[in-house]
Amino acid sequence: MPLPYKISEKSGSNDLTEYLTVVHQAQQVFDSAVVPLLDGFLQGFESYMNAVSNRQLDINYLNPIIHTQKNEYALYMLLIEYSNQIMKSAFEATSTKVVVLPRCLTGPNFDLLKVKRTKIGWHRIIGCNTSNNSGWKLSELGRQYNFEVFITMGNRFKEPNFLRVFRNLHKKFGHFGLIAVACLPELAMGRTYIMEMGIPTQAVPLFFSGCAKWHGSTQAVPTRFPLNYVLQLLQLDIKK
Repeated sequence: MPLPYKISEKSGSNDLTEYLTVVHQAQQVFDSAVVPLLDGFLQGFESYMNAVSNRQLDINYLNPIIHTQKNEYALYMLLIEYSNQIMKSAFEATSTKVVVLPRCLTGPNFDLLKVKRTKIGWHRIIGCNTSNNSGWKLSELGRQYNFEVFITMGNRFKEPNFLRVFRNLHKKFGHFGLIAVACLPELAMGRTYIMEMGIPTQAVPLFFSGCAKWHGSTQAVPTRFPLNYVLQLLQLDIKK
């Protein structure tokens, strides 16, 4: 992968070019040593990228998330896990836990879950039209065990009002811990905003994304996330 741009130099090497060279070398090692180990996890990635390049899907090709590369996915995994470890103690020390789920849990036609907008800005799940939906199960457990569950019906980290949402959360719950459930690119982008705001967070990647941005708006692909892992983060031992 080439450097993103060229730098004009008047007198040989300088600090910036040396820094970029080191970053480039580290990226080459990462691509050759780490990314191949995740080929099993990223099965089907090449066929997906071919479909994107040939514009074979009913998706928004202008969305940058669509063009996430394999090495970027691998890097996101490491960054998310590292930041989770850094924030784990602070997250566990918060008395109020808030879980935010992605809108793709409602299905490509937004009809798997019934939701209602709240004054905070995100939605609550108030009903379910399918017999097996982890979002509904988590919402029911939240009411039973006193933790908050919301679902965002937009791109949660790029909405113009995301700052207002977090301010409202602070106003209502004080200092809270956040569990963000989403696909890897969204978690990676949202992590920056959340860390800047000082919110102790644990990021939970999806098992599988049913987002229409990946599969096309007409394909019914169910989103799945690790419910048991979320319950573990909430320190709940719920028997099936």
